[in-house]
Amino acid sequence: MLPLPLGERVGVRGHRGNEATSALQHSLPPRHRMAIDSTGGAGQNRAMSLLARTSIVSAATLSSRVLGFVRDAATAAVLGTGPAADALVAALALPLLARRLLSEGAFNLAFIPALAHAEGGGEGAPRRLAGATLALLFGTLLAFALLAALFMPQVIRLLAPGFEPGGARADVAVLCGRVAVLYLPFAGLAAIYGGVANGAHRVLLPALAPVAANLTVLAVIAVLLLRGLMESDTAAVAIAAATVAAGVSQLGLMVVAARGCPAAPGILPGGSAAISPAGWPWRKALGVIRAAAPAFLFAGLSQFRLIIIAAAVSASPGAVAALNYAQRLMDLPLGLVGASAGAVLVPALLRKSALSGAASDAPEASGRAMLAALAFALPAATGLAVLADPIVVTLFQRGSFDAEDAHLTGALLAILAVSLPAQGLERILSATASTAGRVKMAERVALGSLAVCLLSAFGLGLGAGPRAAAGAAALSAFASLLVLGGLLVRAGALVFSRAVLLSGLGLVAASLLMGGCVGMLAALWPAPEGQSAAAVRLAGLVASGAVVYGTAAWLLKALLPKLAPQG
Repeated sequence: MLPLPLGERVGVRGHRGNEATSALQHSLPPRHRMAIDSTGGAGQNRAMSLLARTSIVSAATLSSRVLGFVRDAATAAVLGTGPAADALVAALALPLLARRLLSEGAFNLAFIPALAHAEGGGEGAPRRLAGATLALLFGTLLAFALLAALFMPQVIRLLAPGFEPGGARADVAVLCGRVAVLYLPFAGLAAIYGGVANGAHRVLLPALAPVAANLTVLAVIAVLLLRGLMESDTAAVAIAAATVAAGVSQLGLMVVAARGCPAAPGILPGGSAAISPAGWPWRKALGVIRAAAPAFLFAGLSQFRLIIIAAAVSASPGAVAALNYAQRLMDLPLGLVGASAGAVLVPALLRKSALSGAASDAPEASGRAMLAALAFALPAATGLAVLADPIVVTLFQRGSFDAEDAHLTGALLAILAVSLPAQGLERILSATASTAGRVKMAERVALGSLAVCLLSAFGLGLGAGPRAAAGAAALSAFASLLVLGGLLVRAGALVFSRAVLLSGLGLVAASLLMGGCVGMLAALWPAPEGQSAAAVRLAGLVASGAVVYGTAAWLLKALLPKLAPQG
């Protein structure tokens, strides 16, 4: 989940306690409202209901993540890192970015609060706002998709300047891109209907939409495997078409989920009569899209960096596909850190402001949230870096994905893993800046970090190849972390206590100890032949790392009161 835009956009102000709390509850997705509504008998019953819905969403999300790994592994088995794989990854850059921005909650952070506020505008006001926003978003994305399809050779030249014009990779990328870009308008429609459904507390079908999308793509890949269409242009085009079909399947579930909701656009079956577009609040709808811009930027930082680095390494055969597979392995821990920012930090900070009328504890809460993120991100990054090769071999090396592909992907994964703690903390700081009303500052820092990524990726890539270019992710993320963190500390929006600082140093030491122990064990335990034996070895190495890190963290917890006594 992503940080909220400016507090004013969801009606949260410190001196407007009950009104702010009500607005906040409407503004947050269902799984986040439980953190706010925790008082009173009615609140207890509501919390139980929210707990049930949260369990449903969590189970569906886990299923989607697992299927996502299966989808990526199956794609690698069909295409490997050959020319068709490079072409497909370049062609899917825009659809994947749209999915990240529209299908993973960023748009809802502006849309759902706007629907809640529209309820005060009389009967039909939320539906009119939803209809106007739908028309604007769909029309914009459809026009963009048609223009992109028309000028796809130029788009591919921008996204993958290293593809030789008229070469195999460029031609297939153009063909795949013209197919895959049609995903964009469907993603826009799904975002509107999904927001309407979530705003009405209907979470099951929207949560299952990513599952349906992954199953759609997997069904097409299964057909390709059965027909033996390995490393072929036909397979790449089929997977691009499957991406569009996945968008249609998501939209179908969202439409069903929103059916009968008060805010559902009138074109839905079972809804009220369609309302004339002449009476739609076009300015407010445009305001919703503008308000979502900060969340879009913060949500898409990792994807923007991937697009930049992929462009920088596109001249190297296989590097674009290998970079994509490596980033997919990074997405799970990054997503969990982002979810913690949305599910825990944002509600906690806004609750302090809304209920107590003061945010004096908020800076320290942000410091503790960064520590919690580090507790997960540091060992995850260390594990990915140290075990990059066995992870890639176990998950991907089959079919068209051979040992050479695994070696390149593993090397890129190890380098990208260095950026994981910084990118995770970057999300916490973005949430802190948003709740502190300093979104513009965070936006400027984020844009600056992308400029750093652009310069360093092309500079390092030209001088030292794809592996060096991948380091641009870490350089830009750490630069963003230092600058934004320093600005927030200076503004008083972020405070680190002695205990937090000592704990952070302890987590770094525990992670380094874990990495050293796992690395030595991996050296003493040679890689076996066969997928099953390799999986057992990987599981053993991961378990040993968890034991070392857990023991070190327990010792740190026991020693901390002596190192940083209270009072």
